[in-house]
Amino acid sequence: MRIHKAYCSACDREVEVVVPDELPEGALPSAQDPTACICLEYGASCTGSLCPLFEVPTEQMEENYLREVARLREATKRVSPDAGDRHQPDSG
Repeated sequence: MRIHKAYCSACDREVEVVVPDELPEGALPSAQDPTACICLEYGASCTGSLCPLFEVPTEQMEENYLREVARLREATKRVSPDAGDRHQPDSG
């Protein structure tokens, strides 16, 4: 997966989106494959029931976003399984 910038008319600015590796450079996922549409800034300025960037329902975008966050967290755990278990001694 790659991260690209794309213009979102709801936010009126460029946002970061996830693009599957198999798509050609510069292409974005389409509504024909709604599970591949992931905006990393989902929720920041979402105002309607349809994502204007990917033309998928915002509920689908939320599901995709949460799935991607969970996948990234799991990948991070595999890379450093004890990273969250470190205890920092009190300085006091």
